[in-house]
Amino acid sequence: MRFTTILLPALVSVLASAQTAQPTQPPKVNPLAVAKPAPPAKPKMTPPAPTAPRPYEFPKVASKTLPNGLKVFVIEDHRLPLLSASLQVIAGGAYAPPEKSGLANMTATLLHEGTTTRSAQDLAKLADNAGGSLSAGAGDDVATLGMTFMKSYSSLGMELLADMTRNPAFSQEEIDRAMRQAQSNLQVSYSSAEYLAPATASRALLGTHPYAYPGDGTPVTLRNIKREDIVAFYKANYAPGRAWMAVAGDVTPDEAFALVEKYFGSWEAPAAPDAKLPAPPAPKPQVVIVDMPTAVQTQIIVGHLGVARNSPDYLALYVANQIFGGSFNSRLNMKLRANEGLTYGANSSFEPARQTGTFQASTFTRTEKTADAIRMLVDLLKEFKQNPASKEEFDEAKAYLMGSFAVGIETAAAVAGRVLTTAVYGLPEDYYPKFRERLQALTREQMSASLQKFLENDKLTIVAVGNAKEFSKELEAYGPIRIIKAEELDLTAPGMVKVKAAANPEAATKGKALIAAALTALGGREKAAAVKDQVLTGKIKLSMPQAAFDGDSEESVLYPAYYKMVMKLPVGVITESVDGPNAWAAQGPQAQDLPPNLAAELRKGIPAAGGGMGLLLAAAAGEAEVQAIDDTTVNWKKGDFEAKLTFDAASHQLVKMAYSSVGMSGPAEMEVQLSDFRPVEGLTLPFHEITLQNGQKVLDRTIAERKLNTGVKPESFKKP
Repeated sequence: MRFTTILLPALVSVLASAQTAQPTQPPKVNPLAVAKPAPPAKPKMTPPAPTAPRPYEFPKVASKTLPNGLKVFVIEDHRLPLLSASLQVIAGGAYAPPEKSGLANMTATLLHEGTTTRSAQDLAKLADNAGGSLSAGAGDDVATLGMTFMKSYSSLGMELLADMTRNPAFSQEEIDRAMRQAQSNLQVSYSSAEYLAPATASRALLGTHPYAYPGDGTPVTLRNIKREDIVAFYKANYAPGRAWMAVAGDVTPDEAFALVEKYFGSWEAPAAPDAKLPAPPAPKPQVVIVDMPTAVQTQIIVGHLGVARNSPDYLALYVANQIFGGSFNSRLNMKLRANEGLTYGANSSFEPARQTGTFQASTFTRTEKTADAIRMLVDLLKEFKQNPASKEEFDEAKAYLMGSFAVGIETAAAVAGRVLTTAVYGLPEDYYPKFRERLQALTREQMSASLQKFLENDKLTIVAVGNAKEFSKELEAYGPIRIIKAEELDLTAPGMVKVKAAANPEAATKGKALIAAALTALGGREKAAAVKDQVLTGKIKLSMPQAAFDGDSEESVLYPAYYKMVMKLPVGVITESVDGPNAWAAQGPQAQDLPPNLAAELRKGIPAAGGGMGLLLAAAAGEAEVQAIDDTTVNWKKGDFEAKLTFDAASHQLVKMAYSSVGMSGPAEMEVQLSDFRPVEGLTLPFHEITLQNGQKVLDRTIAERKLNTGVKPESFKKP
């Protein structure tokens, strides 16, 4: 049942259009209107010189460490009757194993999805009724939990924050829901070059360093995470001795300390030592291309190892980045966008963490200009090292950063964020109170010296996500090239490529035995091979984010190259078909050819249709490779289609098919569960199917009738 990955996005489109479509009116035109000549271009004006910085005093901060080790900071601000609290714990993604990447963020997210005393709905209702908000999430270094409530509800807000922190339930129901949502988000992300480029660059730059792996995980690593992993990660990392809290708003220090002590003072958990992470790999020149053949533009990252947040060079490099690519009128954006017209935008940024960081300059351009954009970006970095800044550029950058600093901490919560940054990253206590003085005292010579020490232009990492064949040859001058097909990209694998299982003669023999037993349970290999076509009719229930729909279905298979699925739903008739080398889809009477990638995806899955009979026959005939994974599961592979087949230990029937697929919304992990086996003309075949997409049930099909060898003709699969 591979059709769901392609048809369901189309159905979403139908539902959306049915709900939102409105009759359109032609634009009104005044026949008497006369086009006016364009006004003459105004001459460019030189912006005024930066003025002297205005006096500014960083708000006072009170601090206290509770007996349990929790460090508390209070920022008093009575302008609004609000109170916010932010708790940061050393429990970020760097402390999760690569094979379970996403564990830290999943754990943090689940903290406000129910406690041992309150359900997720209870937490949300209490916060909403009080006009407050609760939040939780994790980055590379820390997990952050927060609350913002009116002053009159501050005690409730702190109580709920403490309940989330100290008493998470981690219910299996909420874990399953969060996993489905995360997998759905990744499905979209993995089809986006904008997501893949920086994620790939981080892996290329940092290798196997803990910061290298995606914090939201991958489709594979999320499936590795079980409830016991979440509970163990929480117990190992969430402790008052690994945490800092900032309370900000309409509160006095004494009131805030009393509030925190009331709800967090009895929090007891052993604090594991702060782990020292390994050093990142030495920088080296390299080019990594993620190949997306259908892409019409390329996402580009030119990267370099960065520095830790508490590096003595960070402030100088922060100013340097502002000049190079940190603003609209930076050198990078003006060159690639304004002067050359290669892109709509280009920028650069430092991403510092507690123990290291990265520098990434990014842009995008049309495919044929990929090499030109990369050459210009690299040349700009070389030029920047030779000529870091004119006096005007330097003064303008400092003036902007000094002015934006005050704007960026207008609220008490924003000040609290800076205070926590100071604590988490080990900065001097007066770092932000004297930030503008430090910035003002920085000289061009100091910035240049830091840049010379930092930037190694002969050791750049270049990442390009796009149609590789159009530009890969032109990038050979920048270092060794690796080309990774987008569908084979694995951001947690050692070489970022999905690991293929090595051939194992014993596993192959065992796999063939499982296939043979399944064919015997089916009714015998000869009887199965005699089936030339199948027609299945029945009832379906589609479960979608918008709603659930009941309908009728008819699936036709003419082995080995023809397939059709028709779904009759309340919103209309949805059809897709493979007509030998062609593939098409229809919504009602309007039919159109499927894009090549979707057509190929549908075509190669025909053996899985109709209960997977074709998969078993292909394996028995030696047309597909099989390797036993365990006593009931085999890995099935033919060409670029790979599936895991699971058999019932007692009956030997094929009861589950799991595989990766590609739909209109990008990659998807599919699972088809088969049950209710009944006799049909000497064979025993399933009459009930459940299809999961990224862990979420999307289709429930009950088959009313199976007909075999009815003489289905190829003409019935052609596009109308």
